[in-house]
Amino acid sequence: MSAVPRHVGVIPDGTRRWSRGRGVPLTDGYPLAMENLARVVDVLYSAGVSVVSLYLLSLRNLTRPQAELKAVFEAETYLCTRLLPQVLARHRARVSTVGELSRIPADYRQALRALDGPAVDTERRLYLLVAYDAWEELRAASVHAAPQASPAERLGVPEDVDLVLRTGGGNLLSGFLPLQSQYAHIHTVETLFNDLTPSDVRSALANFAGHERLQGS
Repeated sequence: MSAVPRHVGVIPDGTRRWSRGRGVPLTDGYPLAMENLARVVDVLYSAGVSVVSLYLLSLRNLTRPQAELKAVFEAETYLCTRLLPQVLARHRARVSTVGELSRIPADYRQALRALDGPAVDTERRLYLLVAYDAWEELRAASVHAAPQASPAERLGVPEDVDLVLRTGGGNLLSGFLPLQSQYAHIHTVETLFNDLTPSDVRSALANFAGHERLQGS
């Protein structure tokens, strides 16, 4: 097994709890989470990871109160317009967005599309899961993909995940890329996402390197 996972998925959980525990409005807590998320991506690429998938918003998340969703949309737009471009340029990575983008505000959609530029380094990829649902990913794969493509190639994220890093203490995928994560090593930490440090990320990578990866054989 490689000491460095090729593909890392990040489930950044706990920003609401972090904000409420500190009496911080979500309009401040979520932008701080996005700044940390950009740092996490930078750390992963710097450590030698080639592919990163970020679980920004599930389709079920869209049932949350509108005031809360507004804070999320604004923060994630900030991530796309102000934070990620620097990280992508530094690591010469390209972006793909997967999800039901018709369900999010137009300015957020535009910010995502602006990130999705020409390929610079095909080995460095960033998948953004926005209004994502695994059943919808399968439906889209069956409708839109080239018939000669393999089942995996038809998916929005056509690459197996090696390591899933989840914050906030939850021991579940919450719908995150279930097909791609069939044999992923899942590393959960109690730390709420806003408090996650680069050292925590490097510890997750070290934990992955120290385990034999079992893949059913």
